[in-house]
Amino acid sequence: MHFEEHQQMGVLIVKPLEQRLDAAVVQEFKQHFAGRVQEGHRLIAIDLEAVEFIDSSGLGGIISVLKAVGEAGNVAVFGVDAQVATLFRLTRMDRIFPILVSAAEALKALTGKPPAT
Repeated sequence: MHFEEHQQMGVLIVKPLEQRLDAAVVQEFKQHFAGRVQEGHRLIAIDLEAVEFIDSSGLGGIISVLKAVGEAGNVAVFGVDAQVATLFRLTRMDRIFPILVSAAEALKALTGKPPAT
Protein backbone atom coordinates (compact mmCIF):
# COMPACT_ATOMS: atom_id res chain seq x y z
CA MET A 1 0.00 0.00 0.00
CA HIS A 2 1.33 3.43 -0.93
CA PHE A 3 0.77 6.72 0.84
CA GLU A 4 1.52 10.41 0.37
CA GLU A 5 2.03 12.33 3.58
CA HIS A 6 3.14 15.66 4.93
CA GLN A 7 2.77 17.72 8.07
CA GLN A 8 0.98 21.01 8.45
CA MET A 9 0.22 22.90 11.66
CA GLY A 10 1.34 19.91 13.72
CA VAL A 11 -1.06 17.58 11.90
CA LEU A 12 0.11 14.56 9.92
CA ILE A 13 -1.89 14.45 6.69
CA VAL A 14 -1.88 11.00 5.11
CA LYS A 15 -3.37 10.10 1.74
CA PRO A 16 -3.71 6.38 0.94
CA LEU A 17 -3.10 5.99 -2.79
CA GLU A 18 -5.18 2.83 -3.22
CA GLN A 19 -8.68 2.78 -4.70
CA ARG A 20 -9.83 0.17 -2.19
CA LEU A 21 -9.47 0.10 1.57
CA ASP A 22 -10.54 -3.44 2.31
CA ALA A 23 -9.45 -6.70 3.93
CA ALA A 24 -6.70 -7.16 1.34
CA VAL A 25 -4.80 -4.02 2.45
CA VAL A 26 -6.07 -3.19 5.92
CA GLN A 27 -3.17 -4.83 7.80
CA GLU A 28 -0.67 -2.72 5.90
CA PHE A 29 -2.86 0.35 6.50
CA LYS A 30 -2.91 -0.32 10.25
CA GLN A 31 0.84 -0.98 10.39
CA HIS A 32 1.59 2.25 8.55
CA PHE A 33 -0.44 4.33 10.97
CA ALA A 34 0.80 2.42 14.03
CA GLY A 35 4.32 3.37 13.00
CA ARG A 36 3.37 7.04 12.66
CA VAL A 37 1.72 7.04 16.09
CA GLN A 38 4.84 5.41 17.59
CA GLU A 39 6.83 8.28 16.07
CA GLY A 40 4.69 10.65 18.16
CA HIS A 41 2.01 11.80 15.72
CA ARG A 42 -1.25 12.32 17.64
CA LEU A 43 -3.20 14.55 15.25
CA ILE A 44 -3.83 12.75 11.98
CA ALA A 45 -5.94 13.76 8.98
CA ILE A 46 -6.72 10.97 6.53
CA ASP A 47 -7.33 12.10 2.95
CA LEU A 48 -9.59 9.52 1.28
CA GLU A 49 -9.78 11.27 -2.09
CA ALA A 50 -8.24 8.33 -3.97
CA VAL A 51 -10.32 5.71 -2.14
CA GLU A 52 -13.41 4.61 -4.08
CA PHE A 53 -14.42 1.64 -1.90
CA ILE A 54 -14.22 0.84 1.80
CA ASP A 55 -15.53 -2.31 3.46
CA SER A 56 -16.01 -3.05 7.16
CA SER A 57 -12.33 -4.04 7.45
CA GLY A 58 -11.31 -0.66 6.09
CA LEU A 59 -13.59 1.13 8.54
CA GLY A 60 -12.03 -0.96 11.28
CA GLY A 61 -8.61 0.18 10.11
CA ILE A 62 -9.62 3.83 10.43
CA ILE A 63 -11.03 3.15 13.90
CA SER A 64 -7.73 1.51 14.87
CA VAL A 65 -5.95 4.79 14.03
CA LEU A 66 -8.30 6.67 16.38
CA LYS A 67 -7.69 4.13 19.14
CA ALA A 68 -3.93 4.30 18.59
CA VAL A 69 -3.73 8.09 19.02
CA GLY A 70 -5.62 7.76 22.31
CA GLU A 71 -7.24 10.50 24.30
CA ALA A 72 -4.29 12.83 23.69
CA GLY A 73 -4.93 12.80 19.94
CA ASN A 74 -7.61 12.89 17.29
CA VAL A 75 -8.28 11.78 13.73
CA ALA A 76 -10.16 13.60 10.96
CA VAL A 77 -11.28 12.19 7.62
CA PHE A 78 -11.70 14.29 4.48
CA GLY A 79 -11.92 14.03 0.71
CA VAL A 80 -14.55 11.30 0.88
CA ASP A 81 -16.44 10.48 -2.34
CA ALA A 82 -20.21 9.91 -2.38
CA GLN A 83 -20.09 6.10 -2.19
CA VAL A 84 -17.67 6.09 0.74
CA ALA A 85 -19.64 8.86 2.49
CA THR A 86 -22.78 6.70 2.18
CA LEU A 87 -21.01 3.84 3.95
CA PHE A 88 -19.90 6.19 6.73
CA ARG A 89 -23.52 7.33 7.18
CA LEU A 90 -25.04 3.83 7.00
CA THR A 91 -22.65 2.54 9.66
CA ARG A 92 -23.01 5.75 11.68
CA MET A 93 -19.27 6.22 11.49
CA ASP A 94 -19.97 9.82 10.45
CA ARG A 95 -20.78 10.42 14.14
CA ILE A 96 -17.25 9.38 15.08
CA PHE A 97 -15.51 10.85 12.03
CA PRO A 98 -17.28 13.93 10.68
CA ILE A 99 -17.11 13.94 6.90
CA LEU A 100 -14.96 16.95 6.07
CA VAL A 101 -14.50 18.31 2.58
CA SER A 102 -10.95 19.63 2.57
CA ALA A 103 -7.58 19.53 4.28
CA ALA A 104 -8.28 23.05 5.56
CA GLU A 105 -11.45 21.85 7.31
CA ALA A 106 -9.58 18.88 8.77
CA LEU A 107 -6.79 21.13 10.06
CA LYS A 108 -9.31 23.46 11.67
CA ALA A 109 -11.20 20.54 13.23
CA LEU A 110 -8.01 19.08 14.69
CA THR A 111 -6.25 22.26 15.81
CA GLY A 112 -9.09 24.71 16.37
CA LYS A 113 -7.36 27.17 14.05
CA PRO A 114 -7.82 27.81 10.34
CA PRO A 115 -4.68 27.20 8.24
CA ALA A 116 -2.69 30.25 7.15
CA THR A 117 -3.33 31.15 3.54
